[in-house]
Amino acid sequence: MSTALDHAARPGAGGTDADELRMLRDSAIAFCARESSPARVRGLRGTRPGFDSAVWKKMADQGWLGILSPESFGGSGLGCAAMRVVAEELARALVPEPLAACAVLARGALLYGDNNALRQTLLPKLAAGDLMASLACQEAAGGIVIDNVATTARREGSSVVLNGTKRFVTPAAGVDGYIVSAREDAELALYWVPAAATGIESSLEPRADGTFSATVRLNDVRIDVANRIAHGAVAHDALARALDEAIVIASAELFGVMDRALASMLEYMKTRVQFGKPIGSFQALQHRAVDLYIQKELAVGALDDAVRVLDGGADARPRSLAASRAKSRCADAALLITREAIKLHGAIGFADECDIGLYFQRALVLAAWLGNGALHRRRFSALTIDDVIPTPAKSPSRAAGAGLAAAAGTVRESPPDADWNAMSDEEFRSEVRAYFETNYPQELRYLNRRARWSETRDWALRMSAKGWIAPAWPREHGGMGLSPGKLLIYMEEQERWGVARAPDQGILLLGPLLIRYGTEEQKRKYLPAIISCEHVWCQGYSEPNSGSDLASLRTEAVADGDEFVINGSKIWTTLAHDATHMFLLVRTDKSAKRQEGISFFLLDLKTPGVRIRPIRNIEGHEELCEEFFENVRIPKGNLVGELNRGWPIAKTLLGFERLNHGCPRRAQYPMQKLEIVARQRGVWNDAEFQSKYVKLRLDVDDLAAAYARYADIVRSGRNPGPDISFLKIWATETFQRLAELLIELAGDAGCLRGEIDFGAELVDVLGPYYIVFPATIASGSNEIQRNILAKRVLNLPS
Repeated sequence: MSTALDHAARPGAGGTDADELRMLRDSAIAFCARESSPARVRGLRGTRPGFDSAVWKKMADQGWLGILSPESFGGSGLGCAAMRVVAEELARALVPEPLAACAVLARGALLYGDNNALRQTLLPKLAAGDLMASLACQEAAGGIVIDNVATTARREGSSVVLNGTKRFVTPAAGVDGYIVSAREDAELALYWVPAAATGIESSLEPRADGTFSATVRLNDVRIDVANRIAHGAVAHDALARALDEAIVIASAELFGVMDRALASMLEYMKTRVQFGKPIGSFQALQHRAVDLYIQKELAVGALDDAVRVLDGGADARPRSLAASRAKSRCADAALLITREAIKLHGAIGFADECDIGLYFQRALVLAAWLGNGALHRRRFSALTIDDVIPTPAKSPSRAAGAGLAAAAGTVRESPPDADWNAMSDEEFRSEVRAYFETNYPQELRYLNRRARWSETRDWALRMSAKGWIAPAWPREHGGMGLSPGKLLIYMEEQERWGVARAPDQGILLLGPLLIRYGTEEQKRKYLPAIISCEHVWCQGYSEPNSGSDLASLRTEAVADGDEFVINGSKIWTTLAHDATHMFLLVRTDKSAKRQEGISFFLLDLKTPGVRIRPIRNIEGHEELCEEFFENVRIPKGNLVGELNRGWPIAKTLLGFERLNHGCPRRAQYPMQKLEIVARQRGVWNDAEFQSKYVKLRLDVDDLAAAYARYADIVRSGRNPGPDISFLKIWATETFQRLAELLIELAGDAGCLRGEIDFGAELVDVLGPYYIVFPATIASGSNEIQRNILAKRVLNLPS
């Protein structure tokens, strides 16, 4: 099973390259093997301070406490990517020492203040393990508190007098001082308060994992005014930045917990025998395990993006959005995985002697600290609600006419040989948006069905002439050569303007496959014809009684001189009646094992003996077809790859197809229309709707991150592997949840076909829902995808 360690070992903007991250990870693994164990964790539960000062000092000697501090303050300045690696590994070993609370949160509040004397005095001690500090900013249950502070700071000469109560302070015991937020002259301020100061009372509250948080009461606590860390806007910004960094590192700790818990659960499923078989062989349990794995993989993407944003020096708003997205996903995923891991262990999982309970208890603590998943979704909503309230300009309808870019006369057209990846994202998005707004046919916008070739032919030819028909293909083969990031922008703008998906199997599937596996003659013959739209391709995989079980196909090809003769049939072929050619799998050796006697061929559909029958779907459209082959003769040069070796090619193609089905573009239409209908129904600000909407929006964001990861793999020429099945599952099931919420929101109109008038906008409410059914079945049903993940990724027994 792959782990997120591979994803964590990426270069960070803090100056840490991939090799340094691997070395850091290896040292953290070795440290944990020496210094921590479940027995140690159990032994420290309920003791004060709840951690080992000697181990803390050893962590300092490793340089970990100073990872986020500049060298001028005794640190290394390696950045959040490095701190993430260490935090994940320590969390896997359940190390209770307060890395995030002290070396991230308290350190940040000190570092980002403007009291340089305090920074010079305290930060080197913190990095060396000679100072333990806590941030005391929270005053009630509810997570993140910055401005809503009741604690007061009153100036008296050269002193400041503090009064108030702080809750959920961690580390709770064994600290040398607190960084306290308070109101001074109606403005926020941060103060360094020694723990030994007169007037401080601290009471400990036990947490689920045996550690403590503290309630700290400040009763006329008098400190020198020189202990003020920051005041006003500086204090606000320092606290906000420190909190966001700590939220992300806490998310990394949650990831470490969930990853180890999932691995332990899978090992148990392989060895625990019931009814004479390992419980991991039961399909119901396999599918439950796969759904947990999917949540873990989504957490990787959210965490990757958050670390990238923090190390990239983003402004406050995108930083907070990324942090809340990461905590929302990681908190919920860790709680789900550790909870289900206990259940899948059976009765022993609830016994304290079983280690899996330790991970559940730690997940409870980390999920609650600095705001749980629900709080961070509310925070995300508050930060974005004004941006996404739809207007005709932001969410253009079919009738809206030219968009803002075109209307403003800002249309720019770069030459075909432009280096798109060298453009800024803003420049690239602007140009793509302007071109679509100016040139795409109004009558074809927002079709909730697959467009027919007769409808999209002129647009496809225009895109071909412009050089935009194959955005992901390499430049040398006629494509745009877009990076994954630029490709996502391209797709977002397509969906924003309602650009219909034309018959594109040649572009999305066959072209990349021929680039990798085709002969030079096949590349010369077919690739230019795909780019020019001379050839329109369809895919011949499924057969009657051979759908997701593709290896059971019976259509056969028999060699006859310089030709192969094909007999059999295919079914559920998308837009075969619009295609000129088909790529298909056929059996060429009946005596071989199922996967070993299959070959991959190219077929001109005008060849004698081919008959095509359209199939009407439940929405009334003829999108799918059945094809019959009776003594169809094709040249031997139409064989792609080796004879009887078509199965590996087919798997590669299925990887491309599952990447396509995992594209976040499909989700954009219902997301936009949800905003429109919510506005018209007057529920946009309704708390229940926002809760559902933001959760789905984050699901789509995490889908986009996962898609970009796999698109990068494919673009680099590597096969994505069986784990790409999770992308297809999550994309189609997220789309289903979006479509169902759209129907729910439409009320009585949720049963009406066609476009419905919602104020200034037309919305096809049922269209997305009808698309759900073929989407979850195509390329292997989602149940088959779960089987693939269970067997080939999680390595569960048969």
